[in-house]
Amino acid sequence: MAEITEIFILKMKEGAEVDAIREAARDDFVALEGVTSWETLVTTDRTRQTLYADIFTFPDHDAAKRVTPQFAERPATKAFLGQIEEMVVGQFFTAHQPKTSE
Repeated sequence: MAEITEIFILKMKEGAEVDAIREAARDDFVALEGVTSWETLVTTDRTRQTLYADIFTFPDHDAAKRVTPQFAERPATKAFLGQIEEMVVGQFFTAHQPKTSE
């Protein structure tokens, strides 16, 4: 199976503690078997400085479906969820495979 990427676009609360909470959650979540990585990107729009893309990767769809429900149950990741003001979008993605003519 192909690697799965889960992307969330999040509007976060403001404050230095948000970064510390995210890092604690990241350390906890990526330690789980079935989580490959968690990357965070921030917008370049200076008027929306609390807008982030949090990007998770998993080895395959089965691992993603097995592990992601644990995110809402773990103390460190629950604390991170408490820092989200708005989830703009969250979705699983995988590599595009062009369709071939038959």
